[in-house]
Amino acid sequence: MAFAFSSRSGRPGLTGTQLKRIACVSMFIDHIGASCLESGLMACWPNPTGAVTFRALAAADPVFARLYWLDFALRMIGRLAFPIYCFLLAEGFVYTRSPLRYGARLAAFAAVSELPFNAAFFGGLRHPGYQNVYFTLLLGLCAMALLRRFDRGSGRLSLRQLAGVAACALAAQLLHTDYGAMGVALIAVFYQFRSQPARRDTLAIVLTVSELTAPLALLPIRAYNGQRGRCARWESYAFYAFYPVHLTALACVTHFWLR
Repeated sequence: MAFAFSSRSGRPGLTGTQLKRIACVSMFIDHIGASCLESGLMACWPNPTGAVTFRALAAADPVFARLYWLDFALRMIGRLAFPIYCFLLAEGFVYTRSPLRYGARLAAFAAVSELPFNAAFFGGLRHPGYQNVYFTLLLGLCAMALLRRFDRGSGRLSLRQLAGVAACALAAQLLHTDYGAMGVALIAVFYQFRSQPARRDTLAIVLTVSELTAPLALLPIRAYNGQRGRCARWESYAFYAFYPVHLTALACVTHFWLR
């Protein structure tokens, strides 16, 4: 996923491009667990005990338990990705010249990613009960646009701003997008409190604490130096394409090799 950044310089730390790379690696590790293990090997594991959850099966089968805890480790590493993407989206929104074009790109990749998303995690091309994370990012972008539109310059959130964010969060929840209302709220927090890091991080921890290791993403976010960093034009597009492309590859591995 690619985002626009300012060209501020002079401070050491992680650039926007480096943060994107960290997020991509973390997300890939997470999806190996979610697709190859949970939707592949673990879903097809012999279950003579009739255990109804992976955790129950792990308690009854020591060999399966190794797979279960490997999956747990992969998913915990993967929890770092989403907060970083939310932060980068907020940064990109601040500096983009055209929020409309920004949103159009997100919408296009949301549509392109839906079939690979369904195939990788749900075993088929159609699964209306859950939508990919690009839809969450798009609704987060809408929430930021409403925060900007109804900003009165007082430094306090108005009722219109709160209602706008709530409407976008509700839409995410009703559409069952990945991370749902929490994801939209996290994007809004990163945008609204971007100049108040202590308040931003406190709210981000509250929103992500249920994801266990997700609050650790604030460490690389805190190291962000405000620079875009070196990023070739092809790499900017590659960040967008990485999501549907790697999901397509994982879906193929999961359903044509591991099942």
